[in-house]
Amino acid sequence: MNGKLRALLAFALLAAALAGTSAAAPEARADEEIYGASMYFPVVGDNYYTDTFGDPRSGGRTHEGVDIMAEKMIPVVAVAAGTVGWMHDEQGGDCCAMALNHDDGWSSWYIHLNNDTPGTDDGLGWGFAPGIESGVHVEAGQLIGYVGDSGNAEDAGSHLHFELHDPDGVVLNPTPHVDAAIVITAALDSADQGYFRDDDDSVHEANINKIADLGITRGCNPPVNDMYCPERQITRGEMAAFLRRNLELPDTETDYFVDDAGSVFEDDINALTEAGIAFGCTETEYCPGQPLLRDELAGFFVRSYGFENPDATDFFVDDDGNEFEAAINAMAFNEITLGCNPPDNTEYCPSRPLTRAEMASFFARALGL
Repeated sequence: MNGKLRALLAFALLAAALAGTSAAAPEARADEEIYGASMYFPVVGDNYYTDTFGDPRSGGRTHEGVDIMAEKMIPVVAVAAGTVGWMHDEQGGDCCAMALNHDDGWSSWYIHLNNDTPGTDDGLGWGFAPGIESGVHVEAGQLIGYVGDSGNAEDAGSHLHFELHDPDGVVLNPTPHVDAAIVITAALDSADQGYFRDDDDSVHEANINKIADLGITRGCNPPVNDMYCPERQITRGEMAAFLRRNLELPDTETDYFVDDAGSVFEDDINALTEAGIAFGCTETEYCPGQPLLRDELAGFFVRSYGFENPDATDFFVDDDGNEFEAAINAMAFNEITLGCNPPDNTEYCPSRPLTRAEMASFFARALGL
């Protein structure tokens, strides 16, 4: 921590100590689960904070947030996806502060955003990121503003006053939640960059976004799910989840396989098997963690979407005798696959594992997206 930041912290703590000691701490509760495990840390850059929740403030108030000390213009991001609620956005007045109503019913408040032009304390700046206004939906990690000293923070040093409210509106001590939050090193510039942060260089990005829009995929890093892991091999368990979400298959009480107990995909696997789509890797096992192969993909898709090959055309030279050969040819006839060795595309590579990115494009073609 540099000397300037240290001085800011010391000044803020001194101001809190001089505010008096007569007020009672605001009502809060101890949560069994830390919400911060599913949110981003709100400040992207050097910062420092201590637990001052409930400390007395002037006018008989108590402190209902955590003050994250940082220099002006350090980025502030949305800790979770949500819709911008109230805003103090009068330049030179109480600017700049806002509330974000999370998609899951929680809310976070961001106060003392910057209101100065660079290098000044003139109150003529603007602390919100472009496009941030009431009613706008933002994604987790998206840039929403910048650290400042607006409002009553002029004499307390630049910082972000951050509050966290549960779905009942109860203000919580945010300190343990920011302690557990996911720290990122860069903010998203806008919500228009798609669903995931790690697929920008993938040729499959457009199709990844299409299947995310349909709810087929939710990401690969729950609970935040802002990453897709495009180059990771997709597993047989994940395939069951993708297909079940798309087909909206109901639950079943039947347990078909002996090796999926405890798997997060067990219900998906059983629902897909009940529908006559899923098949095991042996007579009694499903192998949920095993990579999905290209021939198995054909089997799943033909059973799911009913693709046919009415001319019985044999498209590839490397699948003769494969148990899924008919399904592979049906996939080729319906132009869901072109092959694996362009430009000739005489081979299908039936035993090659699939990446999650490739799977997105197969889904997009199968669904005509």
